[in-house]
Amino acid sequence: MTNISTLQSIGANLTKAYHKEQKALRTKTTKMVFSNDSFDYELGKLQSEILTIENVKIISKALALKYGINAIDRRRKSEALWLFSNHSNIVTWLRQNPKKRFTSLTALQRAYSLANKPKEETSTQEEILQIEDKSSEVSNVGQSVKEEPKVQKKLTASDVAFETVLALDTNGISKEEFLVALKEQLELIEDNTKLDEVA
Repeated sequence: MTNISTLQSIGANLTKAYHKEQKALRTKTTKMVFSNDSFDYELGKLQSEILTIENVKIISKALALKYGINAIDRRRKSEALWLFSNHSNIVTWLRQNPKKRFTSLTALQRAYSLANKPKEETSTQEEILQIEDKSSEVSNVGQSVKEEPKVQKKLTASDVAFETVLALDTNGISKEEFLVALKEQLELIEDNTKLDEVA
């Protein structure tokens, strides 16, 4: 039977190997994104040209077979087309955010889409004033209509978990580090709750 110190040593070595692997993947993905000669960029370029030549919006199975790309995974083709179509914007975004590096094109696409998602419009002071003005007016025709304030959808536990995993990936924080920090924060909250109950 293996003793605890041996298992701890194996765990420490595996963690080092994991971090080394993740760093290599981030480097590889970054080089691939910046290069116009990478496989994914070339695949995206080919698909863009096929779409133009064939005058279609989607490459069907028959077209993929015709141009010899039918054996390539659909998600890989989709990501490659996205990379080619948005290449200059992605490169600019990565240069503006030098700490953001990703282990895969999938992770990059998710983070880029999230970062560039249109923000929900929040009420400005002018909108608030207009709503207040409308509510004080009395209509000659009938009842005045009061505008309901916009309510932001409450996040589910799954939504929070997804956002957390994305933030961990974006900031290069391991799950282990996060779990330790989360445990500390939960203990602080519990301690504060106990203090409030005593008082």
